[in-house]
Amino acid sequence: MKEKIKLTWTLTKRTFKEFADDKPLDYAAIIGFYTIFSMPAVLIITIRIAGVFFGEEAVRGELANQIGGIVGRNSAEQIQNIVQNASQSSSSTIGTVVGIATMVFTATTVFVALQDSLNAMWEVKAKPERGWLKLIVDRVLSLAMIISLGFLLLVSLSIDVVMGLVNDYIRQEFSGIAVYFITAGNIIISILTSILIFASIFKVLPDAKIKWPNVWVGATVTALLFVLGKYILNIYFQHDPLADTYGAAGSLVLILVWVYYASIIFLLGAEFTQVYSREHDKGIKPQDNAVKVETKEIEKEG
Repeated sequence: MKEKIKLTWTLTKRTFKEFADDKPLDYAAIIGFYTIFSMPAVLIITIRIAGVFFGEEAVRGELANQIGGIVGRNSAEQIQNIVQNASQSSSSTIGTVVGIATMVFTATTVFVALQDSLNAMWEVKAKPERGWLKLIVDRVLSLAMIISLGFLLLVSLSIDVVMGLVNDYIRQEFSGIAVYFITAGNIIISILTSILIFASIFKVLPDAKIKWPNVWVGATVTALLFVLGKYILNIYFQHDPLADTYGAAGSLVLILVWVYYASIIFLLGAEFTQVYSREHDKGIKPQDNAVKVETKEIEKEG
């Protein structure tokens, strides 16, 4: 038991030390910018995928509830307006084709930013001679990730419907204590969904080889930090703390703060995954089409 506690403490210290050395705030700012830039396209694609089964209006409403629970109702309405404006496409064939191409490009941009950040923190880099082939492969992988998110949203919505029905039944038939079990169930489902998303990103996006056991451990730690932080920020955001400072723009600033925070949590989880892999394995290795990167500081004399 003492050895496990000591190992956990060692991993934690090493994670935060290497995390600070890797300049995570810069990477988080890059991811945050591209996330805001890509958000309308990502949401439109996921809404249309899940909307095939539940109807787009139902999916939009559920997304508004989920986003409102994180950053507040005003910010959720801002995102809804952005998505609605972005989804209005030209009626001409050329306009439709250009609109779809633009949407796919912008939607995949955030995942390319995630890939670059992971590559930098995991000290790997794709071989430069790949050129256009790498660009195409990266965009295809990013689009696949978005489709996967649409599928996960579909599963999440299905579970939410079932949990809602069960919740209503329990409220009518049993005491209030049972409601806490439903709440705990929702939290567990949220954690499991987050684990799947983070595991997929860690395994697929970077130009690195990492074994599945290490992926699952890193994704689990990242998901726990993410869900915990979500509930903490939720309490803070419900009081609309930036309204006095930023006025009408406060809702947009809240979205930026949330995305920036989520990016930091993601990068912290990625750093832990690297430290854990190095401790329990031979570390993270570059793929066959990538190389290991080492950074050294050299003081020039004279």
